[in-house]
Amino acid sequence: MDSMIRLLNKCCLFSHLSVAEIEGLLRDVASSIRCYKKNEVIFSPHYPADTLGIILKGSIDAQKIFASGKVITVSRRFPYDLIADVSVFANINYYPSTVLACENSHIWLINKANLLKLFARDHRIMVKFLETVSNRALALNNVIEILSLNSVPAKIAYFLTMEQKKQKNSTITLKFPKKSLAEQINVSRPTLSRELKKMQLMGIISCHKRTIKIHSLEKLADLCPH
Repeated sequence: MDSMIRLLNKCCLFSHLSVAEIEGLLRDVASSIRCYKKNEVIFSPHYPADTLGIILKGSIDAQKIFASGKVITVSRRFPYDLIADVSVFANINYYPSTVLACENSHIWLINKANLLKLFARDHRIMVKFLETVSNRALALNNVIEILSLNSVPAKIAYFLTMEQKKQKNSTITLKFPKKSLAEQINVSRPTLSRELKKMQLMGIISCHKRTIKIHSLEKLADLCPH
């Protein structure tokens, strides 16, 4: 229990509290930890949308799976990120996306009624939850912007520009493999590799594994729509 609370303390919802304070808050609030194997489904459009998750270990993908079999990765999340924060209080019966484990993962789960108990006991938890939902909505807007672009270079340039601003560094470190990046911007993995190589030859970027260094923000901006 103590080790679980120490991990929860790293999540934005509980970071303002001490371990003892978190333990006190959760003493009579029902929650659980589930272990998921790689590729196991955590939430899906077949599951009632009544539970919030926090990643304690591992990582997850939120995906839209279409009837045609096409899969678009909406986002990848990592330890201490929230899962289903946008869905749990929405006026919907089921989760809109499929959430699955990218690797063996431990997820802390709490249903809506017990989450409301926590909000009532500490309004700062509620405020931080609302901030997270708002930031998620802004991030989703960026995904929509990328998907609306017609050319692959424009999609890549837009993504790199956003990441450069977020990481505040011209050297960007991807948190996920390039395969996931290809899914996120809705292009094939070979197409992504080909366009990244072209951008390297143009002197715009250089790539090494999950690190992408931007050499010219101006040239990158030229690839983005104005």
